[in-house]
Order: sequence, then structure tokens, then C-alpha cells
Amino acid sequence: MTLVDCGIYLPDEAEADHGWDHLVAALAACEVAPRDIERLVITHPHIDHYGMAGRLIDESGCELWMHEAAGADLAAYQDPEGATRRLSEMLRDHGVGEHEIEELTAYEDWRPFVSRVVDADRALQGGESFAVGERVWTIVHTPGHSEAHVCLWSASDRILLSGDHLLGAITPHIDFRRGDENPLGDFLASLQKIEDLAPDLVLPGHGRPFEDGASRARVVERHHDRRLGSILQVIRNEPHSADEITQEIFGGTLLHFEKRLALGEALAHIAYLREQGDVERIEDTDGGLKYQKVRRKHLSEEEED
Repeated sequence: MTLVDCGIYLPDEAEADHGWDHLVAALAACEVAPRDIERLVITHPHIDHYGMAGRLIDESGCELWMHEAAGADLAAYQDPEGATRRLSEMLRDHGVGEHEIEELTAYEDWRPFVSRVVDADRALQGGESFAVGERVWTIVHTPGHSEAHVCLWSASDRILLSGDHLLGAITPHIDFRRGDENPLGDFLASLQKIEDLAPDLVLPGHGRPFEDGASRARVVERHHDRRLGSILQVIRNEPHSADEITQEIFGGTLLHFEKRLALGEALAHIAYLREQGDVERIEDTDGGLKYQKVRRKHLSEEEED
């Protein structure tokens, strides 16, 4: 028996049994017990998909399958102080005031929501296949929301288990952290993979199942195109810091957690625009980083020829 994702592990003050009873009840609705699980496939190691993995492995002895790029997310669980320090340095570079940094970095310790940090028994790369009953599922690596994100594809009946990569009602958060290259570019390339597969039915990690996955992928792509255009409009006349861009795009009345997500999203879009050659980064007189639109020289018809 194979289970895809296992839910969150809840702190004592939230649930007497850390939410384990919810997982047991969900399995029982499918006439399955935890001891029946032989393989646990994690779409990505965020707490709401991975948190209960250690407990399930202890109860069932199942194998854990997860993409080989999961190490960065697991390291953040193991060293939240280091993750907080790196995030603080990044926020400071990008114009966030000292009075806000402590509040914006208060959400980096996710250890209470992970039963224990467990590594994969099988590190996936994408392209692996396995049979469950009459279906054969293929692992599709879809980085973006997480570098380690995978979807599961059944070609025989065109069903996609999409995790958080493709959702029916919202777009997944695309974050940026120091050291990342182009997470939005990765995400858009992954969207194209799903559009090419053209799933008839998508079973997402959140929300209801939906049809026509290719159409939904195109809608999400257009959403990001609009956001990229909005950022270019903000910086069309003068340089702005990422903090200033975030306030212009998302508004200035965000809660601290919302602003943390908005900053990461803005930085991911800026990184994409820099990769495309549309935006350049400059250093202001105080040593902070700002971004400006690249002014392209128009060639004459003779030069173009």
C-alpha cells in the first residue's frame, strides 16, 4: 500500500495525540490501517505534507520516498537558528527595517510541527515509476514551490497527484532565500511540464479535485506574468528596494507572516526578471540593494539588418 503525503504533526497544546488520530481516521475511511502502508511518497518536505512522516514510519515501518533535493528543507528543521540568521541578513540587505526583522523571522522554527526529521530511504530524481494495483505512477520533478517538489502521474487515465504545484483555487507560494538562483523560473518550467501532460483530472494537496490541468496551468502562468509586469511598472522610473516593491505590489497593511511571504514572492519574481535581463541590481549609498529596470537600446533598421 502506498500513501502520498501524511499531513502535519501538531504540538501538544493543539492536539492530545498530535493529529495522529486524524491520519488514522482518513486511512480508515479507505479501509486502510497505518500498518498497511509500505511506501510513503512525499511530494515536498513542508510541514503540512511531511510533518507526520517520522510517526508513520515508526508505526508502520514503511519506506520513505522523497526527492534528493529535500536536504535544504530538512536542514532548516534541524537548524532553525541558522535559518533565522540567514533570513535576517537577507531582509536587512533588501531594505527591511531593523524594527521589523525580528517579527518577520519569528516563523522559521517549524520543529514543533515535525514528529522527527527523517531522511528518504529512496532519494528520487524524477522519472521513476511504480505500480499500485493496475495503475503505474511516474514521478515528475516539479521544482518551484519547493526545490524538492514532485508530482505523480498516471498516464493510463491521465490523473495527476499535484501536491502544491498546481492548485485549483490559489497559486502556490514561490519563495526566495539567499543562495537561490531562479525559483520562479523553475516553477514556470515545471508548469510547462504539467501543461504538456494535459491531465484530465488533478488531485491537489489542498482543495477539491479539478479537471483540465493544462488550462489551470496556463491561468497560473498568466498570474505570474501580470505580477512580473507590475514589478516592472514600479521600478520603471527609479530604483526601489525589494521591501519598497513588496509594499507597492501587495500593500502596506499586511500582517507580519503575510509580509514575510510577500517579500519572498517579490524576490523570486525579481530574480526571474534579473535572469531575463529586464532588471539590474544596484547598491545604494547605505550598502542596501535596489533594483531598476534595464533600459534597452533600440537598434536602427540598418543595425538590425
